[in-house]
Amino acid sequence: MSLEEITPEFISSSSNNYSKQLSKTLKFVSQSGQHSNSKRKKLIIISIITLLILLIDLIDECLGTTALTIYDVGNGGASGDPPCLSYTVVNDPSRNIATSGVGGICDNGPLFNTSIGGRWIRFVGTGGTIIPLTSPGVNHCGAFLTGWFNGTLPSIVGTIVSGDVCFETGGFMCLILIPVSVVHCSSFYVYFLPPMLICDSRYCTI
Repeated sequence: MSLEEITPEFISSSSNNYSKQLSKTLKFVSQSGQHSNSKRKKLIIISIITLLILLIDLIDECLGTTALTIYDVGNGGASGDPPCLSYTVVNDPSRNIATSGVGGICDNGPLFNTSIGGRWIRFVGTGGTIIPLTSPGVNHCGAFLTGWFNGTLPSIVGTIVSGDVCFETGGFMCLILIPVSVVHCSSFYVYFLPPMLICDSRYCTI
């Protein structure tokens, strides 16, 4: 959910829901006075943790900080049209190199498996906008094998350059690689990314 979509009605509704949860929790804590002090302390701690979880959920719901968003610009990244005019936008915070590899996600699904052998993708958002130019090491970005761009980003607008996305493993920085392309579109880059051949491996972003 974007900030523009947070209406007064939404805030009021969310506040009412969480107020009800808060009232129930406080009532529960109050009733815990009938128990011994040790049990009461445990109940209070559990209640505080519950309130914190509810607060975190409310923040995530309002700001959409963990949401994955994918949409097409122009005719999309698999259309074969000029990539600066037609590409697929990926807003995925979990691709950031600060994210652990727990989860075992692999970039071999429909997003990358297309009739043209891959997809032109523009990364946006808090996850990052470019593929890192150095290896982040293993076990990042939601996968064990983490992809980094072994090449030079184009400096001239409209220029497409080829390079490799490498995956570090066994102490080798580029033991596994996938040929990719990247184009400079004035204020951003768009990558042509094929599906992964080995899982779990993923394109990382910074």
